[in-house]
Amino acid sequence: LWLTFSLAAQKITPAVIHGHADFAIGEEVRLVAYDDLLTYVPKTVARCKIAKDGSFELSFPTREIKLVQLEIRTSRAEFLIEPQKKYNFTIDMDPELFSLFSPQDYNGFLKIKNSNSDENDLNRRVNNFNYDFTTAFNERAFKIIYDHDLNAYDSVAQYLNDKYPIQYNPYDFYQSYLYYSLSELDMMYWSKDADTLFKKYLDNDHILYQNPAYMNLFNTFYDDYIFNSLKINLENVFVSINDNADYQMLFNEVGKDPFLVNERLRELVIVKSLGQLYLNHPEFNKSNIETMLMQLQANSHFTEHQPIIDNMLDLINKFGYDNPVCDVKFKESNGKDFTLKKLKGKCVLLHFFRTDCVECVREMPLLQNLADQYKDSLTLVSVCVDFDKYKLQAFLNKYPQF
Repeated sequence: LWLTFSLAAQKITPAVIHGHADFAIGEEVRLVAYDDLLTYVPKTVARCKIAKDGSFELSFPTREIKLVQLEIRTSRAEFLIEPQKKYNFTIDMDPELFSLFSPQDYNGFLKIKNSNSDENDLNRRVNNFNYDFTTAFNERAFKIIYDHDLNAYDSVAQYLNDKYPIQYNPYDFYQSYLYYSLSELDMMYWSKDADTLFKKYLDNDHILYQNPAYMNLFNTFYDDYIFNSLKINLENVFVSINDNADYQMLFNEVGKDPFLVNERLRELVIVKSLGQLYLNHPEFNKSNIETMLMQLQANSHFTEHQPIIDNMLDLINKFGYDNPVCDVKFKESNGKDFTLKKLKGKCVLLHFFRTDCVECVREMPLLQNLADQYKDSLTLVSVCVDFDKYKLQAFLNKYPQF
């Protein structure tokens, strides 16, 4: 009886999304979540086909508020999902933008409206604050950024504090979102005063892993930090990575930076920096970086860091130098299946294009010449990313030379 009760107590009641998307009947709708807001590795946590009447239903068990996206094709909308909450979304979008491969490039996003929303709804409150913040800042942006005008900075901060009583409260998601959103304003005004930013926002015992406003500050403040910091001896970092592959040595060296005295914060910055050193700085030994991340994966004392380390390792394995290409499935223009496995062992140039992309078409003669010149050693594969296969057929009829 005790075991049954314990298992029942641990069961998570999922958040449920009911919705209608009449413009996308028959398409798949996906709910994408992020384990962490450092690597931003997306994971599809629910999916279903949109029914003939335009309806769909998705569910997602979560114990905490998380940043998620609804996706249909390559169009998306972002929102915060709360544990156990029920949502009733109506989704719409401009059909012309929906047919594009990258609709967000033309400001094309899914438009979602929640009929269950009221004045206490978290997304409504966050969106209202973001609108007021953006409006107030845009009116004074030039004076704040270029003139370094303290009065302009104070007027924006005062306006927001009067309308939204903002205070530091790491136990309240909404209050924390407001507080750390103001760091964007401070980063623009105090851009050359890292001490002020650190003491106001980061010098405490709380890391808000799932709060987008906090993690936006963290990712900006600590961007490529180990490589760029004037307070860290880069030669010693090089020795700890390239010569010794010793995580503890790196941890101790980085801890000499006064902004990284907190061990939890330091470890998180090291994980971020190791990923950036791997991907952006070829002078660092990639095999050793991977080894050090695996050391940390096995020995970290901070459970919140485990999914972040796992995702970082996945990220460098997928996108690092000399890594194998994923086995992606395509359709040939004649409808036959095609996989990259067929070209294993060959040098392959993958060329992605849209039929309405003028620059893509202009480069095709150059690619054709390249393929002809090196036909014995190079295979060219052009991949059309249009959703409508008839566009591709019309393109091939117009340009039979490709």
